[in-house]
Amino acid sequence: MPVKVFGLPTHILLLHAAVAGIPLVCVTTILVASRPKWRARFGIANAIFAIVMVGVTYATDLAGQALYNHATYLQKLAAQHRSLGLTLVWFVGAVAVLAIALVVIARAGYAEHHATTVTVAALAIAVSAVCIVQCIRVGDSGARAVWGGINVSGAAQAPVHLP
Repeated sequence: MPVKVFGLPTHILLLHAAVAGIPLVCVTTILVASRPKWRARFGIANAIFAIVMVGVTYATDLAGQALYNHATYLQKLAAQHRSLGLTLVWFVGAVAVLAIALVVIARAGYAEHHATTVTVAALAIAVSAVCIVQCIRVGDSGARAVWGGINVSGAAQAPVHLP
């Protein structure tokens, strides 16, 4: 994975797709899991979107690792962000698996088995909610690593110099 594209870190370019897409796919999975009619109508599109977001998350993770290894000054600042970021693809993957399971249930005739449908839908809702929380945690730790020493309140402060 290249460290830079067009002079900007690849991780920074990719993370915007992840920051927007992960919560969106989690919310759409919650909606598809909550409404059987939406499951039949939008389930396949949601499952495809979830699979795409696994790829986007993985690419963002690879670019982040390349940036972390390339810029040694980041290794102290972004250690927590890196450790949290390494786990995010697993959360998004779990959402994708459950989005696919919702489609299988709707299409393969498992809808008659009410307990199975309710269990998978409840798991999809719970995992999606947890994934949103993990996405926020990863993003917050990255923002703190980058912007933690910068005062945006307008009060005078000595500039932060990175080695």
